[in-house]
Amino acid sequence: MIPRLAELNPVQTLYMDFIDTLRHQGFEGDLNPDYANRVVLATDNSIYQILPQGVLYPKKVSDLEKIARLADQPRFHSIVLSARGGGTGTNGQSLTDGLIVDCSKYMNRILEINPHERWVRVQAGVVKDQLNAALKPYGLFFAPELSTSNRATIGGMINTDASGQGSVLYGKTRDHVLELDSIWLGGERWLSGALSEERLVEIKQQPDRIGEIHRELDDLFQQNQVLIESSFPKLNRCLTGYDLAHIRDESGRFNLNSILCGAEGSLAFIAEAKLNVLPIPKYAALVNIKYTSFESSLRDAKSLMDWQPTSIETIDSKVLNLPWAISSGIACGPIFHNVMMNPLSVVLT
Repeated sequence: MIPRLAELNPVQTLYMDFIDTLRHQGFEGDLNPDYANRVVLATDNSIYQILPQGVLYPKKVSDLEKIARLADQPRFHSIVLSARGGGTGTNGQSLTDGLIVDCSKYMNRILEINPHERWVRVQAGVVKDQLNAALKPYGLFFAPELSTSNRATIGGMINTDASGQGSVLYGKTRDHVLELDSIWLGGERWLSGALSEERLVEIKQQPDRIGEIHRELDDLFQQNQVLIESSFPKLNRCLTGYDLAHIRDESGRFNLNSILCGAEGSLAFIAEAKLNVLPIPKYAALVNIKYTSFESSLRDAKSLMDWQPTSIETIDSKVLNLPWAISSGIACGPIFHNVMMNPLSVVLT
């Protein structure tokens, strides 16, 4: 007979109570406190490993509301929740010793495509390549370009404000978010976007958590404009966090999405998103420039940027001499074969 570990410590008991309460409240997704599910999601694309107390797979928006509402109850205030997409982050962002909330299993539908106005509406668990496959017949695609696009979810891209290759041309995820449908602590649901000053004043007068967050963020920005202006670096891809420098857009409109993008799910669960999409470029070209040293390639970096390339990638001798790099390069055709034969190359696209 195999012995069973039946004793739970106080922390485990609290998390089990949370999961059991969700089940009794009609949670329709999967509730997984079992060791197998916990081990699977104890790692991501980083070097870290943290065993969660359980994994929650919401099936619909109402499940996210149930999680957020229950977590706001006083007895569950110490519960830790971590939103997870494809687990492609390299800094351990999706790992936690609390509960993982993963929308990729069920909430992965493309809800609406409007090719004429060039926007789409998707659930948070939609994978980027899945979205672009659906957009391709319309001659459209969702930027930015990620190396992990075959598993990175839109919700994860929003939470990390992902940029990736092509950010010089396409910017970050935030630059393509039109509206976010989010669930806040307490279960409040909110559709956020750019606001006129009159609408912002109305929302700030609301007595709920939504009104509170708009009041606090606007006050924080207004009282610290000089500090924000002097402290935030003037870079097109510089941080993950609360992007106070862009809480008002180029037209001066307050936009909560600038804060939600990059917040790592620490403020709200992203349920759905309305996104701007772009025409697929008709032509693409690759230029391979050979350098004898890494230092000499860096000297030309600024001049190369004046060509306005989509992206610049430096491939050094360490990478080129790896067996997998050589084999994959030869398989990619004559252009990449040429790159592989050089000691150091800068590739512009």
